[in-house]
Amino acid sequence: MTPRPSFRVQMGMDGTDHSRGSRGRQSAFMAELAEGEDTLADEVDALTDSVTEPFESKFLPSDMRQLALVAHNHMKPAMKDFIETYSEILQNFRITGTQTTMRMCKTLWGEDNPKIEYGLACTSGPLGGDAQVAALMCMEDLGALIFFVDPLSAHPHQADIDSLVRLANCGNVIACINPTSAMSMMHTIKIALENGSRGMIPSFFETLESPAVAEYKEQQNDALQAAVSGNSAPKYSPTGSVDHSEDEEGDNDDDESVGDIIEEMQSNVTFARDVPKETRHASTLTGIKQKKRKRDRVKRMTKKNIKRLSRSMTKG
Repeated sequence: MTPRPSFRVQMGMDGTDHSRGSRGRQSAFMAELAEGEDTLADEVDALTDSVTEPFESKFLPSDMRQLALVAHNHMKPAMKDFIETYSEILQNFRITGTQTTMRMCKTLWGEDNPKIEYGLACTSGPLGGDAQVAALMCMEDLGALIFFVDPLSAHPHQADIDSLVRLANCGNVIACINPTSAMSMMHTIKIALENGSRGMIPSFFETLESPAVAEYKEQQNDALQAAVSGNSAPKYSPTGSVDHSEDEEGDNDDDESVGDIIEEMQSNVTFARDVPKETRHASTLTGIKQKKRKRDRVKRMTKKNIKRLSRSMTKG
């Protein structure tokens, strides 16, 4: 088979075997490998040749969720090499991705190739393409994300990038954010397709979620129940558990609802429309004193009630 020097380069391989490093002790197996002529790059080439041979998938593209390919500008050459190298595997999926990546696939495989079933063609990343891929996860139609991220450049759509990666973590979707992780995943995916093993690539067949999602949903449910019942939302400690400690002010009479506090405040406030016209526009000392008394009445309201209202509105 023809060697793939470009793929070695994108993985950071220069042909020199640095496998031992400075770790000290070495197993007998590693010592045996060190005496041989094959380098780690040679092993990668040999495995790549075997995994990219033609095979028959037990799943149709329509049986599975879409597979997204995304790459930043400086990573697009690496993505092109990746697509060329693993075409035999990638063609078994409905491929989606941002604009340039989709053009690569259609150029390499043919836009009207009857054997290829393309997925959603998204726009360029800075124009919303990453957000479109993230939306596919929310619509439960994305099984894996292969995203070659450029870690050394600033991106105008950094918020969309963060959202895409975060949602992949929330949905527990297979995510490879560099060429090495993507290469390793190709081996797993090929075995799963050949053997018909859904369990090896579960996010292509079922909606999953991060272990943190269950706790978040519980907190959201508690907040909703508190809002419906009119009680204050429960406070949570940094670990996510409910904090039952007393308020700083040491209030024990929590039987008064927010509605009661608001009603009390309103009863102590006189709006301009309720003031007689002759008083409202009075320039006499009596009118001024009357307005001052009304302002003072509001200021004299119990600080405790104001603080409790503020806390309740914040928690709500």
